[in-house]
Amino acid sequence: MKGSHWFIVGIVIFLLLMFAIECRLPKKFVWNPTFSHYDKQPFGCAVFDSLLSASLPMGYSLSRETFYQMEQKDTVSCRGILAIANNRMPSEVDVDALLKMAERGNKIMLVSTWFSNKLEDTLKFRNSYSYFSPVALKKYATSLLMKDSLCWIGDSVVYPRQNFYFYPQLCSSYFLTDSLPAKVLAVKNISVNEFRYEADVDSAFSDTVTHVPVAMSYQWGKGEIILASTPLLFTNYGVLDGNNATYLFRLLSQMGELSIVRTEAYMEQTAQVQMSPFRYFLSQRPLRWALYLTMLAILLFMLFTARRRQRAIPVIRKPENKSLEFAELIGTLYFQKKDHVDLVRKKYMYFAEELRREIQVDIEEVADDERSFSRIALKTGMNEEEIGVFIRTVRPVIYGGCDISVEQMKRYIDKMNEIISHI
Repeated sequence: MKGSHWFIVGIVIFLLLMFAIECRLPKKFVWNPTFSHYDKQPFGCAVFDSLLSASLPMGYSLSRETFYQMEQKDTVSCRGILAIANNRMPSEVDVDALLKMAERGNKIMLVSTWFSNKLEDTLKFRNSYSYFSPVALKKYATSLLMKDSLCWIGDSVVYPRQNFYFYPQLCSSYFLTDSLPAKVLAVKNISVNEFRYEADVDSAFSDTVTHVPVAMSYQWGKGEIILASTPLLFTNYGVLDGNNATYLFRLLSQMGELSIVRTEAYMEQTAQVQMSPFRYFLSQRPLRWALYLTMLAILLFMLFTARRRQRAIPVIRKPENKSLEFAELIGTLYFQKKDHVDLVRKKYMYFAEELRREIQVDIEEVADDERSFSRIALKTGMNEEEIGVFIRTVRPVIYGGCDISVEQMKRYIDKMNEIISHI
């Protein structure tokens, strides 16, 4: 085996070995919230979207349109609209648009830890600010402390009250309302001292527990606006965290019998980039290293094989022209047989076909001779009577089978060539 072949085999074995090692290494999770449809990390939404697409009976789809863009198109049909973001909810223009859509009968669910001032002033609520720290989440998870509880209290006739338990870092934001909204869907148990600090109350409280809303609903016109302050629960981790997916489906059930569209317009810009195959390779550590090693192997192969090699230059002979030889052979056969009539017949067939193709005249139709001769004379500029005399003279030779001399054969063929050349 040549040295270059051994080099290729070695590179292939090395790549397979490195790929196997990378696949056996423990998988590292990225705990940054993206809410992206293509992100399979804990706080992406790939699994979340896949589950909802298979579970919601009226349909589930994705969009990148803002509320303003949706409002410009949404004039007739009613639907449920879901928007999930960490702290980017929505602008004043979008607030006006979503209020108009809700008034027409759409049901809109906003899930975020922060909402715009205009929406807060319109619906008369405030929400506490929270910052998510992956380091704090990992530290809390390893300490085996008690989880926070969220209690479902909405639609008690349809769904019984039930507690759901989450890590505090996933549900640290909640609502502060001046007056109770039309419907509170879920509450969180917190200490009164914490609530006093968030609500900016001056009086002292004992260290007891109170309830604050984390999900609530406002009737607006013919539709409904649903607010939730726990966006990290609407992720892959949220739907796979024990039985806590029930909490998400209870919230989504507030949409009723409507198809749901999740808009990605309010996510971070980097999370909205569509996942291409190359980007997917770069996002997975084993595939990324396999790609890097493959590129390195190709570069090394090019360097080792770039040296000049002496090769024999093949002698390419010029293709021989056999057409002239073939024509001479056919001419010799006709000359030996003295079959002048057959040669005129074949030339006449070619002549008739050329007239049909070029000027749409069929000289084999005797009944149309006058029109045919006139059209030939018009196209060629030759004398019509002369053309008619020639064709009527040739026909007995073609169809009658009488013998002709060499001079007559040449005269007939030359005349046909003359007519064709004038077309």
